[in-house]
Amino acid sequence: MRKIIFFIISFLFIFNSIASACNFRISNFGDPKEKVKIEPLPPLLMPDQFGGESLIIPIEDLCKTDQSLYGTTVIYLYIENKLSRIQLYRPNMEDSKLMDYAMGKYGKFNLPEGLPKTRWRGSYAWDSGNDTIEYIRTNIHDGHAEIIDITSKLNSYAMQEYNKKVGEWLDLQQ
Repeated sequence: MRKIIFFIISFLFIFNSIASACNFRISNFGDPKEKVKIEPLPPLLMPDQFGGESLIIPIEDLCKTDQSLYGTTVIYLYIENKLSRIQLYRPNMEDSKLMDYAMGKYGKFNLPEGLPKTRWRGSYAWDSGNDTIEYIRTNIHDGHAEIIDITSKLNSYAMQEYNKKVGEWLDLQQ
């Protein structure tokens, strides 16, 4: 009897934690931007000079019941009106919540001994089915940023061409 009660309580706990987890994947790779509907306000759409359009949504609008990643912005990049990249961007927070999220969801990676997670800079990549996930922690102008970059291997050519245009523009800025 105790085993049955333990099983039921465990099942409810696991189901509840899964149900309250943040699902920022509100669209599938290859879907058009018109498929995204967020209430009460429509997401901010920003075209760029490289042929992409980004939908920028605070994670608070997507994950009302899970506050663990509040302060993170989710950026959906559309190339030729197809979702090509999902990026979680968390600047200047005195924590490592995106690192913890990435390691919990995609797998752990080794950090240098004795170095606090918040001082580590670098990147790590995972393959997960048709997706490539990259965690990045880097310095920015006024501090640091954590980034999780998710791309589909099926859209890799479009992303390569987009990144090539961005790289050429960056080279001209020096």
